[in-house]
Amino acid sequence: MKFQFIIIFVLGLIFSGCKKGENKPETAFQEVYEMSEMALLMEEMYNSLEKDKELVQKQKTLGAIPNEFHKIHTAEMTTSFERTEEFKGLADLYLKNLHQLYQTEIHDPNRVESFNNTVKACITCHRSDAGCIGPVSRIGKLLIEVSPN
Repeated sequence: MKFQFIIIFVLGLIFSGCKKGENKPETAFQEVYEMSEMALLMEEMYNSLEKDKELVQKQKTLGAIPNEFHKIHTAEMTTSFERTEEFKGLADLYLKNLHQLYQTEIHDPNRVESFNNTVKACITCHRSDAGCIGPVSRIGKLLIEVSPN
């Protein structure tokens, strides 16, 4: 009887630990939250602005504008958000400011202002009903401080 119980127990452990084809998330956060295409795109936008900030401050060239950022008009949004007219207008404002930034010459005295306007376009959207307010303080840290003349 004791031997039979041990065999059943061991077989139970083996079979309970083997679930074919099941991929478990690496963290509890990933289990609860899967980022939408739009959230991933905005994360790329943030990372790009972070790099651009350093390049602007060092008066270096930015290179070509990332084409994938135009996907702001088509990327799948998080289920609690929709692509409203307000969102579309604010997305256009962001792209307009981004293009302006990338067209601004390295030594143009308005280059920092162009960069900050791009960041402010992100903040404006996130503070509106079209966006998620959560990342506003993080985005705000991208702003380049301008010393008064």
